[in-house]
Amino acid sequence: MQFQKDDNFYGRFFAEIFLYLSKTNLTNDWHGVIIYPNRQVETDNIQRYQDMLTSGRVIRLYLDELENLNQTSVGLTTVQLITLPKGEAIDATRQLIQRVRNELTPDQKPEELLQLIETVLVYK
Repeated sequence: MQFQKDDNFYGRFFAEIFLYLSKTNLTNDWHGVIIYPNRQVETDNIQRYQDMLTSGRVIRLYLDELENLNQTSVGLTTVQLITLPKGEAIDATRQLIQRVRNELTPDQKPEELLQLIETVLVYK
């Protein structure tokens, strides 16, 4: 997740990916996901990385552009709470807690997700 504008973000992002790939014996394919709160946070400094960003290996996700909060996965909806204004976050949290209780099974550890949701609210 990248929530602050950083002109050197992509350099570090790809450096860490390729360092990991060089240090592991895994032969599987790889993909990267970058989660932004909105497009304004993303740096304009992408010329060097354009080929990687358009290769299909990297997905850039903008939380404010996701259509319907209720149809989004419970995990992603939890991350979206970070970007919501305080007033909206409280209502969204009530709905999310109900979804966690209804949709997650005990082996999916709903209590851990509920703790994360609580932490997000405390910081708001």
